[in-house]
Amino acid sequence: MDLEPGQVCRGVISGVDDFCLTVTLEGGVHGRVSAANLSWKRVDHPSQVASVGEEVTVVFMSFDPDRNDISLSIKDLTVDPFIEFARTQLGETCLGRVAKITPIGFFVRLPSGIEGLLPGSSPVDVGVGHAEIGDEVAVRVDYINLQRRQVRVSLVNGANEEQQAHPS
Repeated sequence: MDLEPGQVCRGVISGVDDFCLTVTLEGGVHGRVSAANLSWKRVDHPSQVASVGEEVTVVFMSFDPDRNDISLSIKDLTVDPFIEFARTQLGETCLGRVAKITPIGFFVRLPSGIEGLLPGSSPVDVGVGHAEIGDEVAVRVDYINLQRRQVRVSLVNGANEEQQAHPS
């Protein structure tokens, strides 16, 4: 089977493990869809995207002859939600949920499923008191970088004006 990068193919999921889906293409050729090429959204396990026996349409990415590995993508056939988010959400306010707490700040999952960073080294820095994962916060989208896929947000209520005007 001759495949070219970017070529769209059909196949059947023949295996699922913690890191990828195995797809059997026409002619019995096997390829892999790695976790990074499953979906634009965060996926905890490949089984969330497809299951064994399911027919799928994939994009041929590359062939590594040293590893005899065919790389495929499901994600490339879907619309990137980050682009629509970037087009419409800069400056908008919404309610989000604290998804992760890190040394650089809080990651807030916005209604679109996109996560934005609320910068600060402690809950007091960002004005959310004793916030925990799952808590709801009102935020404004202050910064979007399409190439880096980064979003920064600030609190709508409780954050000081300097932080809102100049996100770090």
